[in-house]
Amino acid sequence: MTSFRSTPARRKALGSALLAASSVACMNPDSNPAPADSTVLSRSAPVVTSARVNQGTYGLRSTVKWLLSPDSSAMLVSVDPVGVENEPVANSFFYGSESRNFHTRMDGVWDVAPSPDWGTIAFSRAHVVSGGGADTIPPALWTDLARRTGMDTATLINASFASSGMALAKAIAQPGIIQVPPDARAAGAAEAATPRLYRIPRGWRVRWTTDGTMVALGNNPALAADDEQSQSWAALDPKNGGFHGTLPEGAQLITPAWVVGPSLEMSVPVDMQASPPISIVSGKRRFLIESSQGVITAREVDAESTRANSPFPIGSGKALAATKGGRYILALAPRRTAVANEVPVEAVVYIVGW
Repeated sequence: MTSFRSTPARRKALGSALLAASSVACMNPDSNPAPADSTVLSRSAPVVTSARVNQGTYGLRSTVKWLLSPDSSAMLVSVDPVGVENEPVANSFFYGSESRNFHTRMDGVWDVAPSPDWGTIAFSRAHVVSGGGADTIPPALWTDLARRTGMDTATLINASFASSGMALAKAIAQPGIIQVPPDARAAGAAEAATPRLYRIPRGWRVRWTTDGTMVALGNNPALAADDEQSQSWAALDPKNGGFHGTLPEGAQLITPAWVVGPSLEMSVPVDMQASPPISIVSGKRRFLIESSQGVITAREVDAESTRANSPFPIGSGKALAATKGGRYILALAPRRTAVANEVPVEAVVYIVGW
């Protein structure tokens, strides 16, 4: 009997022979081999979550509006409700940035505006106190508001404005900012992005100066009307909190060019069946965001042949806008929880992990 001694060379040769035999045994002789230059793409469905833009009231009527950054990588969405007889109702907003991997939302604001570089969000927090049918506002409500804002009651009372033409209600605007981190995944990013409020009772409207160094705070509305504009402006240095009663000489303001979308009213049906497709590019892949019969899908399209693949489901509703890479898709969708005397449709942002 001939002995067999295992050596590294013999083990390597034996392994190669077994691998070759295994390949031959498993091969289907009827199958056609793929061309050498063919590419097989993984087409697993993306992970999709959603965020409701407004988690408060939609009022008697609400307007959905949005902004895209100059490179379309970031989106700012606002839901602006109004009350009976056009009374002011606090707004909500959603901000999302693909390049910074960051998104946030907030209820209870009068106004919101991005800085020129879209790296900072300025907003004015809405505070309202009501007499509840009485002729005066209870002192305890002013005391509680002073505790929450960090301002004394006398300052708040003097700076308040009427927020209703039908009942006794007073409101305050308090400015704040959110510093968008360069990368939300970096250490300390969440803490750096914590909203910062200033102890200043002004900011019915907020704007930025064109150089991005100052936040302009608009004066109180002359009427209890949601669309009332500010006529004069003060200046806030967002870095050190410095406040000036007027803007620097020669300062120019940026007025956000909102895209005004649909108006949501209880008495007016909302068409949820379809909307024009939105083209987005994620990496080297191009998609069409399509809305049909109340369902939003993403269909990958071959750039050379325009061949369309099977669509991926995104969510219910119809799409209104999207960032350039499709990470954030603004849509109208059926409201999750019905609210009496309010529209059954709401603004949502689908967050897509391509």
